Amino acid sequence: MLARPDVSIPANGPWRHFRFARFVSITAVVIYVLLAVGLFWPRVPWSSDTLPTGIDGRGFGDPQQMVWFLAWIPYALGHGLNVFHTNVLDFPHGVNLANTTSVPLLGLLASPITLSLGPVAAFNVLLRLAFASSAASMFFVLRSWCRWPMAFVGGLLYGFGPYMIVEGANHLDLIFVPLPPLIVWCVYRLLFTQPPSVARLGLLLGGLCGAQALIDPELLAMLVIVVITGLLGRALVQVTRLKENFETLARAAPWALALFIAMSGYYAWALLIARGHLIGPVYPASLLQQNRSDLLNPLVPTTFQFIAPLGLATTAYRFVAGNITDNAGYLSASFVVLFFYFAFARRKDKVVIFSASAAFIAFVFSLGSSLELDGHSTSVPLPATVLTRVSLFRNFVPARFALFVALFAIIVVCIGLDKFFVKLFESHPLSLYARLRDMSVVALILVTAALMFPLVPASTSTLPWSKGAAATLAVIPSGTVVLNYPLPLAQWTEAMVWQAEDEMRFRLIGGYITNQASATYGSSNPVLISPKAVEQTIIQAQAGANVRAPYAPYYKPPNPRVNVRAALCKFIAAQHVGAVVFWKGGPYGGVKPSTILRLFSADLGEPTHTGAHGTLLVWITSESHCSP
Repeated sequence: MLARPDVSIPANGPWRHFRFARFVSITAVVIYVLLAVGLFWPRVPWSSDTLPTGIDGRGFGDPQQMVWFLAWIPYALGHGLNVFHTNVLDFPHGVNLANTTSVPLLGLLASPITLSLGPVAAFNVLLRLAFASSAASMFFVLRSWCRWPMAFVGGLLYGFGPYMIVEGANHLDLIFVPLPPLIVWCVYRLLFTQPPSVARLGLLLGGLCGAQALIDPELLAMLVIVVITGLLGRALVQVTRLKENFETLARAAPWALALFIAMSGYYAWALLIARGHLIGPVYPASLLQQNRSDLLNPLVPTTFQFIAPLGLATTAYRFVAGNITDNAGYLSASFVVLFFYFAFARRKDKVVIFSASAAFIAFVFSLGSSLELDGHSTSVPLPATVLTRVSLFRNFVPARFALFVALFAIIVVCIGLDKFFVKLFESHPLSLYARLRDMSVVALILVTAALMFPLVPASTSTLPWSKGAAATLAVIPSGTVVLNYPLPLAQWTEAMVWQAEDEMRFRLIGGYITNQASATYGSSNPVLISPKAVEQTIIQAQAGANVRAPYAPYYKPPNPRVNVRAALCKFIAAQHVGAVVFWKGGPYGGVKPSTILRLFSADLGEPTHTGAHGTLLVWITSESHCSP
């Protein structure tokens, strides 16, 4: 149980105090849940036909990819399959799912919903739970150091702050973050107190870290780096007190490590050693480092904020290499002022000074390997350059350190505000200077509340295919290999959702999944199958000139001398394709879909089945004649 701050017990006894604390805690959690539901209103939390679509009103594939992951875990466990490897996607190569954000723990937790209401509903429930549970976790952690009003505010800032709102548009794994505050609390208990049971706290720390690894190991690694860097800095500053500061932490480490390995050891084996493990980063390191925070990021609002003047929001679009989905480092100028003010004012408080140092460290790492100012790269090297040279850390997207900038900064500000309001309401005369100072702080608090207020409701939309699609796809025999147009890639993940909702009944060629693209780095799109002209033709029809680096070299237009009709027949025979699917609809229907429809019709004749208001065509190739 989290330790309470030092507060006076009411005169009518500790039982009344306990009941009041329980009432406050329950009320806070209920409010967080209502806010999480309201964030996506009028969409219901268990919706099975809507998904978030980002600030531009269109999904970029990540939510639909996550739906597939949530469906895979109960399917694999129910059929005795390896949860970290499959060939029902990216057939025939198969994929090592440990290479990507497969969230096995979330898939397990959501299994009852997935099996009863479907994977889309499971995603939507987890999405609301991510906001509410993250806020509640921060609230309970802050109750160790603050009275409940400031702890409640801290929960709001953490669970519904700019980082959560921005990443929540696409990345469930990056916003399901109730565990990092608890991990930090464990470390602080070991550093700054004498816990009654070091072994028990060590096991708790190891369990929390193991669970976080099974949700998003990138965030866990980032938090470990920030904390360890902070501990090293503390050791250098207080050499004479080194034993006192770290003895308890060292005694807890074996217990934490033992449980962590027990929980995540198999996942680590799949990630680093097992068949299909990735060699090198998931993208070229230079590309990942482009997604770094700008020095002005904490000060300039994005279009995800309620108050975002056009000029400033336009400036923010230049940050993080124009990647709005990871541009999550905004805090507001007033919050930054409060942070520095309370870090200085409470500089003798161990929790405050360590948290302030950790926030600064996380911010420096979020800037990446070189400094960027106002959207312009500079040649100023930064400490994160070291991380790009360590294989385990090359996969970092630097801008995502913003979560820990916010986490530690919120601890500083909330502890500072708690002490500030206690003094503010003390009954003693104040000098003019003190009154002006207090009025300035109150004004900053009000301005911060306004500047950090998110743009609501979050953007969601109905899935772009009709419910008749499921009935049409039901004609495909179980276990069939399917060639789909659009080919499943990063922005074309519709077929992955169909497969997930159909309980993995058929196998898909292609997929938005991490594969080995070259000898030194990976790719989030599949390697082409021979004869390559088939997939090259499909990709050009659906993407045109929008095939992005570093994939463009692999997805070149087909050789004009190749007979694509003959190549299609050869492809179908070689890969044992039992069904070909063509979908006309959706926001990413393609730039030249008619090209593919003519190709399929020329080789396969009339569709075997037509459904979903004529937008979905299916050829069962065993009933068709492929004639190049």
